[in-house]
Amino acid sequence: MPKIVISGYYGFANAGDEAMLSAMVSALRARVRGAEIVVLSARPEHTRKEFDVQAVGRSSLAQICGALRGADLLLSGGGGLLQDVTSRWSIFYYLGIILLAKMFGCRVYLYGQGIGPLRTSLARGALRLVANRADLISVRDVESRDELVRLKVWRPPIHVTADPALGLDTEGVDRERGRQLLKAAGATGNDLVGISVRSWKGLRRIQEVVAGLGDYLAAEGWQVVLVPMQYSEDLRVCREVATLMRHPPVVLEERYPFWDLLSITANFGLAVGMRLHFLIFAALMRVPLVGIAYDPKITRFMQQLDLPAPLPAEDLRLEELKFQVDFARRYREGVSFLLAERVAVLRRQALRSADLAAELLGRKKV
Repeated sequence: MPKIVISGYYGFANAGDEAMLSAMVSALRARVRGAEIVVLSARPEHTRKEFDVQAVGRSSLAQICGALRGADLLLSGGGGLLQDVTSRWSIFYYLGIILLAKMFGCRVYLYGQGIGPLRTSLARGALRLVANRADLISVRDVESRDELVRLKVWRPPIHVTADPALGLDTEGVDRERGRQLLKAAGATGNDLVGISVRSWKGLRRIQEVVAGLGDYLAAEGWQVVLVPMQYSEDLRVCREVATLMRHPPVVLEERYPFWDLLSITANFGLAVGMRLHFLIFAALMRVPLVGIAYDPKITRFMQQLDLPAPLPAEDLRLEELKFQVDFARRYREGVSFLLAERVAVLRRQALRSADLAAELLGRKKV
């Protein structure tokens, strides 16, 4: 029975990361019979219950060592763990887990990773050193592969796949449940636009522009729904946007599991967002979307969808945002059809990451 340990940003009530974990666990179980999966989590009890896996505290060295002892494989990922923009020091935590796994004789697979941005030479040097000790790497976009090559990460094979969340099987998404949740929150309109905002540099200006867009759409007959993806952090930001609007929006005040957020998203006619996984949820549900780029990963994802480049968060302008939104509204059917085609391709690529994990476990250690 292979033992697989998963290290990532799990247990923090971030819907995107929880969606990635669910997709990874499901894909691995379909390919690695009898796999024992252990997740390093900020809330181990929640993770155990939610995903039917074993889980240990991600901040307890003793528990981490216990998980790695006897493990066959460490999966580091998915998502944007290896960067130093949202946190200067978190990259060293994830690299430290990788080094610890190698000390215990585990194979290491960087799974569906987004690489960068890397601002400091310390982070770049540490990533080069540690990534070259991995056994296998898959990245979620071409630019991440190119960044590794620039850093001279040459030893392990690097495969370009896709964000693990794109491997979700959305057949189980309950649109009617989403409609009922929206109704309970106060969203009863026929045309709903979901908007995701997060804290970032120049936040007040971003909020003012988003509020202006919300009022513009409300005047056109749309009901605005503000969606926190990382509950504790985003809810405050969404509430502040609501205070800036003349037409009161609906703020999703409850903490929803990611499946419920997918069901809610399925009822939107349009999505505008800063959070990558909000945009991924929209793409999975074929909802026309407009991105606001606070990080290169947003631009990379929009390129993968063959959609217009997102607008930069730090120089966000209302007229440009309205132009993109009007384009998405005008060509809703065509954009929805394009999303269905592109997501089908990206889903196969995302699941390829799990195929590679199974292949790695099937090889003899050298």
